[in-house]
Amino acid sequence: MGIPKNNRYSGIGIFDLFDDGEELWFTSIEYNALFKMNKQTSEIEYAGSFPDEEWNVYRLYTSINEWEGKLLFTPCAACEIGIYDKIKKQFKKVNIGLSKQDNDISKIKYGKKFVSGFIYNHTLILIPCCYDKTVFYDINNDKINVSDELYKYFYAKYNSFATSLDSQFYFCWYAKRINHSEIIFDLHCNQNIVVIYNLVTGKFRERKAGDKNRSFSLIEYYDKSVYLYDEMADVLVRWELYTDEVIEYYIADILPEFQACGLNHSFVNMIILENWLYLIPANTNMAVKINITTMDMFIEDILSKECSVRSNEIAYLGLCRVFEDKMYLFRNRSKKIIIYEKGRILQAVKTELSSWSKHCIQKNYIINLINNQIYLFGEDVFLLNDFLDAVISLKSEKYREKIANTTGSRIYEYINNIC
Repeated sequence: MGIPKNNRYSGIGIFDLFDDGEELWFTSIEYNALFKMNKQTSEIEYAGSFPDEEWNVYRLYTSINEWEGKLLFTPCAACEIGIYDKIKKQFKKVNIGLSKQDNDISKIKYGKKFVSGFIYNHTLILIPCCYDKTVFYDINNDKINVSDELYKYFYAKYNSFATSLDSQFYFCWYAKRINHSEIIFDLHCNQNIVVIYNLVTGKFRERKAGDKNRSFSLIEYYDKSVYLYDEMADVLVRWELYTDEVIEYYIADILPEFQACGLNHSFVNMIILENWLYLIPANTNMAVKINITTMDMFIEDILSKECSVRSNEIAYLGLCRVFEDKMYLFRNRSKKIIIYEKGRILQAVKTELSSWSKHCIQKNYIINLINNQIYLFGEDVFLLNDFLDAVISLKSEKYREKIANTTGSRIYEYINNIC
């Protein structure tokens, strides 16, 4: 039920982050919390939690965008779009046409709604992962529109070719921008299908990358070249968008030390930094970098050290961002944000929280439980000072009165029942 005392905060998992120049912003992948990290001091501070969302849910939000001082959070397991105004320090939620009761996250459709979100002009566009609708949020006018056209077309055509272990049709996991108005992404089916979607018109083009039936899981784009990764064969495919030329690179043939993982995911993401394409390890034994001019392939030792840390968890999480010629990653086993530049690590910051941040998170969690009329507490779950501070902080007197008026009788009834 609870976060056992404060030891859950030994490290925060991060799926995505946003760099506003002064601070890094990110949500916890394990529970409902927003954080910011001062880039100068590396101090991590709890900024708050998203109202009216579940607390102990994995991957509430995925990609993060920014518009005029507001951070916009793409809902994955969350029911609604999350917004945080950095100036006013206020949260806001935007309903996408889904009720909290219908958001059954035990079903993959709702537990993995969206991963990729993009802003065009003043509209946030959410591309469905397992959800069946594309969402358009007009930020300036605070209006939502949804469409099922995109998902329905491809689901009807390719659902029977789904290759995921859970038999789910994953429409779009990672999408990448081609230009200001177009994005590109791969379908998770063994038909080599790549989709180019226009953020302005909503029109889409379906393309086939090569003539072999491959199931792509990762995608990257740079200067008319599309890079695709077939996780089943551990093959990197370079596909020329305008000439249809395809070249395949078998990782194990080039790097004999490479340990293939297949559907257990050798790599979790890939990204281009300057003239290099990086393959970020999940379960394999190395990070790989490829010169995109020569396509020469190398082990990137400085990013491979996490692979040797003994753990049942994957080496890196999905975080893979470039800001100002620096690459941001998250070492999952050691719980560190990595800032990488030109073959060296500039910073490796462990995601540890101050005692005050831990206290604030616990207090807000207890308030959330009480507001949902859950009153079973004990010091094996919460520290007493966290609980008392939460009760004192409750805005509504009725909860304090209810606890005070019923606690004695509940203790008496409990003892009477077990005797």
